[in-house]
Amino acid sequence: MKRVYLSGPITGYDIAERTILFSYFEEFVNSLPQFEAVNPLHNGVPQQEDNREEHMRTDIRNLLGCDYIYMLPDWHKAEGCRLELSVATTCGILPIFCLEELRAEQECTAKEEEP
Repeated sequence: MKRVYLSGPITGYDIAERTILFSYFEEFVNSLPQFEAVNPLHNGVPQQEDNREEHMRTDIRNLLGCDYIYMLPDWHKAEGCRLELSVATTCGILPIFCLEELRAEQECTAKEEEP
């Protein structure tokens, strides 16, 4: 199973709206065979404005256990997302920027696993 970390802006946004957005991408990733989404909104840390550092520490640990990082819309506007992308590329985690890229990766993964 290939793990895909979802990276998108959270701080400064309405958490209900972010939950809907992240859930949409989580469901899409999980619908692809051989892929499992890692959603930072489900990292076990309470969603409070004053614990950003704790979220980032937990999220980076979760990211390091992934094979891919999927950059959600407007990722470039968030400092945390830019940090996650930098960590990912430095550690050899493949960045994905659109759903078509993820579908293509899924097809390649399926072909690699054929006997």
